[in-house]
This record gives sequence, structure tokens and C-alpha cells, in this order.
Amino acid sequence: MKLEEKELDKITVILAEAAEVAEAPFLAFAFKKEDSPQFEVKLVYPQEFQKIFENVVFLSSANPFLGEIYQELESKLGRDYREVFKNIAKVDELEKASRQLRVKGGGICPLVFEKEAVGFLLFLCKEPEMRTLKIVEAFARQIIYYIAFRDAQHRAWEASVKSQAVLEASSDAFFTIDTEGNHVYVSPSIEALTGYTPEEFIRGLISPERYVHPDDLQKVMGFYRDAFAGKKGGTEFRLIRKDGNVVWVSLFSNPVYDTKGRLIGIQGVERDISARKKAEWELEEAKEREKLKTEFMSVISHELRTPVTPIQGYVDVLLSGQLGELNPQQKEALLTIKKQSKRLLDLIDSVLDITRVEYGKPIEIKKEPVLINVLITEIVEGLKYQFQEKDIKLETDLSSEIETICADEAKIARVISNLLGNALKFTPKKGRVGIKTSKVGEEIKIEVWDSGIGLEKENLEKIFDKFFQVDSSYTRAAGGIGMGLAIAKEIVEAHKGKIWAESEGLGKGSRFIFTLPLL
Repeated sequence: MKLEEKELDKITVILAEAAEVAEAPFLAFAFKKEDSPQFEVKLVYPQEFQKIFENVVFLSSANPFLGEIYQELESKLGRDYREVFKNIAKVDELEKASRQLRVKGGGICPLVFEKEAVGFLLFLCKEPEMRTLKIVEAFARQIIYYIAFRDAQHRAWEASVKSQAVLEASSDAFFTIDTEGNHVYVSPSIEALTGYTPEEFIRGLISPERYVHPDDLQKVMGFYRDAFAGKKGGTEFRLIRKDGNVVWVSLFSNPVYDTKGRLIGIQGVERDISARKKAEWELEEAKEREKLKTEFMSVISHELRTPVTPIQGYVDVLLSGQLGELNPQQKEALLTIKKQSKRLLDLIDSVLDITRVEYGKPIEIKKEPVLINVLITEIVEGLKYQFQEKDIKLETDLSSEIETICADEAKIARVISNLLGNALKFTPKKGRVGIKTSKVGEEIKIEVWDSGIGLEKENLEKIFDKFFQVDSSYTRAAGGIGMGLAIAKEIVEAHKGKIWAESEGLGKGSRFIFTLPLL
């Protein structure tokens, strides 16, 4: 604790009053040095005796209330206090002053603050009476009360300075409004936000009607009515800056009460949220575009499916020979039409499944017993000629431990066909592709691997995102629109399974693995 000049002036006045009331012609005020066990004489009354105590210090007593300081000195130092004081005080002058003042007694009153002796009053009196001691003690308490008050003020000021520094460093605008509607404090940040200075608000030159957008004014005025009714809350509104630009602002406030619980005002903060608002609008626009795209795809998918179904029907009729015998070229052409129309239907089904997912509807599955090895064999047989065309070896390693699983056969067939189809697309000629099954606990593990172009590590998870394509040019050349793996993921997860990809990098092939519960 440090005493300022104006505080010493106040204590001087108290000493003068104490000397008069206590009839003590001599008083000395000592105060503890900062970070030291010593007491330094700060003031002497009358002031003409001040020079006696120049550079005089008193050692602190072990007793926090000082006690008998002279006896303490003697017991600690093993010699008479007068001998000690010859080294640190002008004892002869003090004795001379005592004779001059005609004093016969004296004493010490400790100044105790927060259970610690921070100083003392040393007094001399004409007669050694308890009355004098009591009076000096009363003035000692008056001094310590004053010191405590000033210390509290100083701490409050320091806290205020720190708070002020925080407020002024913030980009948010802080303000305090009293119950009369007057701004009693506005942080400097208000100017960057509104274009108006804090002084303009404090002088009452700026009203809400001036800076709040007309369409939001009623909402803001309602907010302030609630705030002055003692309600905490927040709102958002458009603020018209001094330069005419419009920004979005968030506004929050808290009521302020005095020590008796009476509302004396509100404290609030305003923040520029224009960037956040813009991001929200862009997100909403993106969602709306996505919704329109999904609806469009749903309509187109249904429209495409409508003519394909009868085409397949007529192709089957022609292939059956019911309308006449076919030559080999005609039969080959019809088989090509049938194969391509089936591919188109599979693509349409994928789009429809994506549409369902976009609307938050899970893919519907109908579980039934499935001979999984038989299903895989049929799929491999159906793709055999396509692999032969690229001179790619298609290998199978099917576990005999597993015969039947419980799943939606058509959906699982689509997953396997998609994985094998991707392996075919992205594996160069004379490459290798394989499919393997194994039993892992109560699950079946199905693995499709290839010696193709491989995947970069950062794409191993993205590959299952809708419409994601690893290499656009290669993908376009190979065919597909990047939905197959997204659909495969939805189907597998609808079966309570998991699917993931593995690759050691570009040019090192890839491995797609999924698991399904056996039951």
C-alpha cells in the first residue's frame, strides 16, 4: 500500500485535530515501507520537529499489533533501546523537544489494516493519562478508516482502468444507459460501428430513430422497453451508419441494480454481424438450390424411367422370337439395347436413391435370406465379357464358411456391381481385379481390390461423397457421374454395416471393403 501526497495532507489535518483534542503537543505518524519490515516516519506534528525524524526508521515488532516496541527492541537486540536509537534517531534532539514541550508521558497506537500493522502513531503528552491514549486511539482508527477507504478507491480505480482498457480494445461497442435514457458511457468502438462518436451519444444527439433501419425500429424499441423492465435479452437489427451504409448488428443487454436492488440502468453491447448474416444467406441460398436440384433430378428420373421400361419389354418380346426369327446381327443388336437400357435403369435408380436421401428419407431395404457366394458368382459371370474386352483378369476368393446372409439382395447386388464396375473402369488393360469374402465374427467382409490408378490419402473419405470425382478427365472418359459410391455407402449403412477405401497412393491400386451383419 502506498500513500499519495493528498492522502498525507488529509492525515496531517487529522494529526492536528488529535493533538488539540488529546492535549498531546507532539504526534508522529509512521507507516510501513513497501516490501520491508521497517516503519518510516511520514508526518510529525508540530512540523518544526519534522527534522528530528529525518531518515529515522523503526523495526517491525514480531507482534502484529506492535505491542511494547521498546521492550521488543531490547529483548531482540540485547541492549537498551536508547543505545539502538543513537544509531538511527536523533535522541538528544528528541529529549530536548520533550523538555521544550514539557511532556511527561507518551505512547504508541498501532494502525491495523486487514489484520496487519501498517503503521503507528507515536505521541507525547503532558500527563501520562489513559484518557489521552484513548483519544489518540480513536484518531488512529480514523486514520486507518481513511487509509482503508483510499485503498478501496485505488483498487476500484485500477479495476476500472483494466476494464476500460478491455472495453476500448474490443471491436464490440459497449454502452451504459441510465433509467432516463441517457448514455452515461459509450466505448470508442461505437464510432467504427456506427460512424457516430461516443460524445454524440452521450450528449443525446443520436436517437434510435436516427440509426435503426425503419423496418426494425419497432423491434428495437420493444427490446429497450423489455430491457428497462429488468429483462435480459438480445436481438438483431439493421443499423444505418452515418455514411448511409447498412450493417447487421446484434444487441445484448443486462439490467444494472444499486445496492438496494433498484434498477438504475442497463449495460449493453453491440456487434457487427454482417459477415455472419451474409454467410447465413449464402447457406440458405445453397440449400434452396440443392432442394431445387434434387426436385429436378427426381422429376427427370421418373420421366426417364417411363419410356425405358416399355423399351425393355419390347426387346424381350423380340428376343423371344414371338414376332419372327432373328438373325445373329439382329440378336446382337437387341442384346446391346437390353444391356444399355438396364444400365440406364440402374443409373436412374441411383438418382432416385440419392433423391430419397436428400429429402432425409433412408433407403428402404427388404431383408431376406441371400446366398451371397451364389449372388457374387452371378454378378461376376455377368461382367465377364466386359473384363475380357480390357484383358483384365477377374479373380474370386469366396469363403466356404459363409453361405447365407440376411440382406436386401437387389441392393447388395448393386453395391457389388458398382465396386466391380469401378475397378473395371479405373484399372488399365492387362490389369487385375479381385473380389474376396471372409467371415469376421458375426459379420461378412466383402473386399474388392484392383491394380488400377489408386487413390490419394486425402480422398479416401471424400470418395464416398455425392458427385465427388477423383480425376474429372479420367472419370469422364471412363463414364459415370460420381454417385455410385455414395449410394453404396447409403445401402451398406442401411444394413448396419460399414464401408471404406484403402490405397497406398496413386498408381498403386485400391481396395474397397464393406461389412454386413450375417443376420
